[in-house]
Amino acid sequence: MKKISSRLQKIDSIINANYQSIWDCCCDHGLLGLTLLKRKAASTIHFVDIVPSLTSQLESLLQKHFSTEDFVQRWQVHCTDVIKIPLTPQDKQLVIIAGVGGELIIQFIESLINKFHEMSFTKPTIEVEFILCAVHYNYQVRQTLIKNNCSLLGEYIVTENKRFYEIIHVKKQFSVLVNTPDSLNEISSTGHTMWDLSITSHQQYLTETISHYQRMLLSANNNEQIAINHIIEQYASLVYQTNNKS
Repeated sequence: MKKISSRLQKIDSIINANYQSIWDCCCDHGLLGLTLLKRKAASTIHFVDIVPSLTSQLESLLQKHFSTEDFVQRWQVHCTDVIKIPLTPQDKQLVIIAGVGGELIIQFIESLINKFHEMSFTKPTIEVEFILCAVHYNYQVRQTLIKNNCSLLGEYIVTENKRFYEIIHVKKQFSVLVNTPDSLNEISSTGHTMWDLSITSHQQYLTETISHYQRMLLSANNNEQIAINHIIEQYASLVYQTNNKS
């Protein structure tokens, strides 16, 4: 099997719980899902992609290498849009969305959360975890998670092919009685536990992020400039907080 990338290796390393289902969404060639399947990280690994040629190839591969009794009941392939995956209330499940733009991830998250919210009326308490790795637009992805009362489980910065990626692991609890995040695991719009500015690559990523928003100011109207300046201030404050700790 082809070696998985640094991003997928990191995602694999943080999946330690015994899940009933893991949904590997936008799975491309299914490299992450195959890695999880080999070590039986869940009762069922769901491979999800909207491209028929990819899912056909993947299903053939799975039938060839994972059709023994140990594995045949442990995987399913779904050729569908992420927002249409056949979710059901389960004891513990994880949805992974990686390798796509932040705008698309936001659409997926909001749609899936709405589906789980509807299910919570028939099952009083449902908890689902998400691992997200957007190609860009991380600030807005985090804003969406905050708006939907998600709780942070972990966050990481990964460097791959001279690009930086954020991996965000969160959980969302759906209950008819309680629908608020754990105050000890609040999500920050700019991230907080993932930063270590004694590491050169983290310094570089923060500098590039601030520069990106500074460039956005050049073509922004007055209202947009207010919002962008606020984002820049939030990222710049990370440097101030770090300097004060040292």
